[in-house]
Amino acid sequence: MKQMPDSEMIYMDYAASAPMDPQVAARMSKLLRRGPHANPAAAHGPGKAAERLAAKAAKQVGALVGLSADEVVFTSGATESIGLAVTGAARYRRREGRHVITGLSEHPAGLNSCLALKREGFELTCLEPDRSGVITADALRSALRSDTVLASLMHVNNEIGVVHDIAEFAAICRDHGAWLHVDAAQSAGKLPLDMQALGIDLLSLSAHKIYGPKGVGALCINRRRVPRIEPLLHGGGQQRGLRPGTLPTHQVAGLGLACDLAAAKMGAESARMRSLQDRLWSGLEASGGVLLNGAGAERAPGILSVSVEGVESASLVNALEGVALSLGSACSRVQDEPSAVLRCIGRSPLLAASTLRFSIGRFTTEAEIDRVCEIFAGAVAALRALADETPAIAPASGRITAGEAGRRQSGAWVRLEARWEGDTAVETAFRVFGPPILEHAARNGARALKEKGRGLRVADWSRQVNRTLNPPPESRSVLLLARDALQDCLQGGDN
Repeated sequence: MKQMPDSEMIYMDYAASAPMDPQVAARMSKLLRRGPHANPAAAHGPGKAAERLAAKAAKQVGALVGLSADEVVFTSGATESIGLAVTGAARYRRREGRHVITGLSEHPAGLNSCLALKREGFELTCLEPDRSGVITADALRSALRSDTVLASLMHVNNEIGVVHDIAEFAAICRDHGAWLHVDAAQSAGKLPLDMQALGIDLLSLSAHKIYGPKGVGALCINRRRVPRIEPLLHGGGQQRGLRPGTLPTHQVAGLGLACDLAAAKMGAESARMRSLQDRLWSGLEASGGVLLNGAGAERAPGILSVSVEGVESASLVNALEGVALSLGSACSRVQDEPSAVLRCIGRSPLLAASTLRFSIGRFTTEAEIDRVCEIFAGAVAALRALADETPAIAPASGRITAGEAGRRQSGAWVRLEARWEGDTAVETAFRVFGPPILEHAARNGARALKEKGRGLRVADWSRQVNRTLNPPPESRSVLLLARDALQDCLQGGDN
């Protein structure tokens, strides 16, 4: 697919990374140009000025989540914050117990941090989402043991946007004596968060999810409940020894301002996002056979996950030209299995693979929503017509042959058809369910049949198509389907 300049794309991937707010960019640019350029740990004047900027940013981050400045630890982003929270808390409490709880639907940063603890000798329980994609309070309560020291669970699921009841999670953990870590990468600055009022012990967030810069985040530690956690790094003792290293002043200042803006805009922005989200869903749903993931659960404003029947995922994304979005299946490249949350809500492997995540934000407009719905409707209609299993060539004079290979259930199927007058293919057509490379090959095969008729040598055609398309190793078997269908059609299987 031809790459479009970013300026021409409709951006619908805010959950992956939000554009930087112009006010944040201007603030950071000024700091980069004029300074202070000093190390915030330095004792001289410029160092003290940088230290004041970092302290102000910590106060702004703390205010967003109901903590004080000295309860904020700056990191490189949510991944590091999650790793520091999970690993640092579990290691600190290992003498009290070695059981940790997380969710199957967690972001890899959380799930893999917990799996790493398992290799250190901890026992791990992974909670399964219910049919709406939510991990319930009852599931957490039933998993707690006398030796449970930590539960690490996300507030808003990054794939389908469902909201978890972290207030109830916190109450359950508090009564038990376990600490609760909340991954708030998708909720900080978008939903109200007060760690003191809710009783949350540890919380991770990232700047670039709330219109700040990439490369900076924070771990927020409720000091009333958490006296200390173990550091992951060792160095000069900055940030009370929890995360040593020279603070990037311009980045933490950018995060602080992003938090200020998020707090000020939260109410109005949330209402606008919900309105745009409803408008988007209404437009997508009109195509029919579009399933809303997380239906029946509370969903955060901005994330809309849908599974689309009768289309193949890569073809759909390819057809949505001009729209930047994410595939929502989060499949393992090795096992090609759907993500835990899609599996738990009952999506088949085929539907899970045809799942898209649209995410909108501060700069999304109604006009963009309407244009995306228009592009989506056209793409889905075209792909479903291409994947229709009815014959493509209507009965008439002449002999019709067809060749078919693959299975729709496996995500790749192709049929080639030809109408013959003697050795000449006077009409050819194809149907495809599969990735764009299969469509290209089928189209090429139909054209070759019409050009050469019975004189077509399939082996020569196959070599030429492989040279032209240059498929990656994992796609070569797909091209074999086009070859087999072409061979059968040429040899004369009656339709």
